[in-house]
Amino acid sequence: MNELTGAIIYGILGGIARLVVDLIKTYQLKRKINFRRFGFYVILLIGFGAFSGIVFGFMKQLSFLGGYAGLDLIDGYYKHFRRKKFKIRLDFTKY
Repeated sequence: MNELTGAIIYGILGGIARLVVDLIKTYQLKRKINFRRFGFYVILLIGFGAFSGIVFGFMKQLSFLGGYAGLDLIDGYYKHFRRKKFKIRLDFTKY
């Protein structure tokens, strides 16, 4: 098996493990599941799991952990950059 393919597979497995944990939490809180959103969530977890598996390395354990934490990492980056406001000054009179 190719190293890249292995990283993708272990990243997807990490995303699926995250899905199982989220389902257990949802079941314990006795919440209803919207299956239309759930399908979209499954696709996101698998996609980000595969991507994070590639990014975090070609070791099986790191790819799996990257897949497990993939959506959390993307969410963290989004919240971090959403808070910051970027201002670009175009004042050329000082130069």
